[in-house]
Amino acid sequence: MKRAETPQDHATWNEAMAKRFDPDAFITKSGYFIRTIEAMRLERTKRSLNLGAGLSVLDLGCGPGNLLERLEGARVVGLDLSDYLLAQARARVAGRAGFEVLKGDAEHLPFPDASFDRIVCSEVLEHIEKPDAAMREMRRVARPGARVVITVPNETLINLTKRVVIALGLKRWIAKDYPMSDDMLDEWHRTEISEEWVLDACAPLFRHAGTVSVPLPGLAFHRVMSFDV
Repeated sequence: MKRAETPQDHATWNEAMAKRFDPDAFITKSGYFIRTIEAMRLERTKRSLNLGAGLSVLDLGCGPGNLLERLEGARVVGLDLSDYLLAQARARVAGRAGFEVLKGDAEHLPFPDASFDRIVCSEVLEHIEKPDAAMREMRRVARPGARVVITVPNETLINLTKRVVIALGLKRWIAKDYPMSDDMLDEWHRTEISEEWVLDACAPLFRHAGTVSVPLPGLAFHRVMSFDV
């Protein structure tokens, strides 16, 4: 974990990182391999939510809205800390009934208790100062019977793959025009969030309903974990 900061310092730093490592560019403009993996992550995350008509849905840390625009329900809320990313998310869902995009902090959600039937927090916990506080907030705003889906990158495998790619001189081919870092733990990720950490943190809060590896069980660049309230 990098040094502690005030909430305002963190917000300023996060905004700079969002512009430097624009998630939408990573998802849509990287090389074919990355774009394919990201498309699989988004689709499997959506599938794990078990969406349906009449449900209220929170996309916590919605970023530029790549997942948000795929969601459906009676009320779909995207929340993020970055103004830069929120502008992209708002553009993605502009004109769609039932969608709302708000600025907010994952550690202090601006919603009453038991507000949502579905909550998704995809590739977010590693970016925030107190991920355990965000987990408690998700539990607070989840209704009885809610489904919560958390996805995390497998930093160990990702950084190993990066080292091999860099050693072989293939970084430009993999990243294309995206400014991919050599190790995100030196950049936008505040700490490594492992599958084991999430399971331990969720144990007193939710019931684990299953984990999906992306793209394959033996090759997990991302883990999509489902929990029930």
